[in-house]
Amino acid sequence: MPVEVDIILATYNGGKYLDEQLESIFEQDFHNYRVLIRDDGSTDHTLDILSKWKGLNPQKIEFIEDKLGNLGPTKNFNQLLEASTAPYICFCDQDDKWLPNKLSSQIKFIKSLEEKHPHTGLMIFSDLIMCDQDMNVICPSLIEKDRLNTKALKPNQLLMQNVPYGCTTMINRKLLAIVTPIDSRALLHDHWMAIVASLLGEIYYQDEVLIYHRIHEKNASRAESEHRKETKKDFKSKINNDNFNNYLNKQVDQAQAILDKYQQHLTEHDQKILKEFILLKSTSGIKRKWIIINNKFFKNTVYNTFKLILRA
Repeated sequence: MPVEVDIILATYNGGKYLDEQLESIFEQDFHNYRVLIRDDGSTDHTLDILSKWKGLNPQKIEFIEDKLGNLGPTKNFNQLLEASTAPYICFCDQDDKWLPNKLSSQIKFIKSLEEKHPHTGLMIFSDLIMCDQDMNVICPSLIEKDRLNTKALKPNQLLMQNVPYGCTTMINRKLLAIVTPIDSRALLHDHWMAIVASLLGEIYYQDEVLIYHRIHEKNASRAESEHRKETKKDFKSKINNDNFNNYLNKQVDQAQAILDKYQQHLTEHDQKILKEFILLKSTSGIKRKWIIINNKFFKNTVYNTFKLILRA
């Protein structure tokens, strides 16, 4: 039977928690999957753990060994996506833990959407439980904790704030063909995929909690990204600081990469949205604030949008 789901696992010095994640994968109640793994040059015992699980599940694990060395998270995922052949692809963080019905629930959901949209590239995402390094629950719903609007999935909304968390997403092959290769200017692979899907496919929220998402000092989660650390600064720095502008410039560079790659496939309206967003890098003051307000480049909440406009 052909493999139905490729689980994309990019590893790097994940030995401390990797066993628990792999165990949760092999305890899924859906079994027609393959785990595609590319290690990004680990120096801990990650490779020993992967070898152990490969020995236990030789038909379920495939290593991508390209001798390209350390590429970083986005390029690592890029290599894995290029190797994928399954109809459905999901993304796996090395330090999380999946609920047993994670795959079966998502497969059922995305197939139901394909019945309605048979020719469309689809991206789905779910909620997650936020935990500390010892798997003690910090928050039972990250969607609620971050006050994410799961309906804020239009291009102008996603350009300023990504909503889907990559570790909860699944995409179909039609979307994979569109989103790859991921440009080096992408902030993160999940943010790139979400924006492209909003432009050239469809995104849907699956209202279920399907994974435990571990937060610790060494992970690359968006929950502890540069952007989230930057938002913890005091109110004065929120109004005017270099970190805000540096991050906004990276968002603009990502938008420019998307326009460069997909312009001929976009509607005039979507091209205009991207071009307006790109102007944020070369404008300031009232003009920049007007671009944000006029195009509704808003955050998920009124409070965060107000702070954004103050700082712009």
